[in-house]
Amino acid sequence: MTEQKDAKPTWQEIQERKINMVKERGSRVLKINSPLGSTLFNILRQFDMAYAHFKARLGEMNGISHEEGEELMAEGRQIVMAFSDYTARLSKRIRFKYYIPREISEFMETSEDTDSE
Repeated sequence: MTEQKDAKPTWQEIQERKINMVKERGSRVLKINSPLGSTLFNILRQFDMAYAHFKARLGEMNGISHEEGEELMAEGRQIVMAFSDYTARLSKRIRFKYYIPREISEFMETSEDTDSE
């Protein structure tokens, strides 16, 4: 019996691929606990790939200008900050400890330093 090119991977092949991905530098493991979390994870996965391509095309001819790139990055930062703020409010409401990511704390400190000058 010949194997088809478009055959879907088996459950074991999928698991092996996931295990190998965990070993890669920069990988994260996340246990999803809610349907909304699953949706956000799917969006995040695609965003991360798109952002990497965006950064590669930034400033290239027929790519994205630095001006437009800065606008897109600023919008992305605003979305991340808004989601962090929402998560903090939700966590406070249910008495769950939310740890603000270090990158956001550092960005906020940098912004405050810039604003005070």
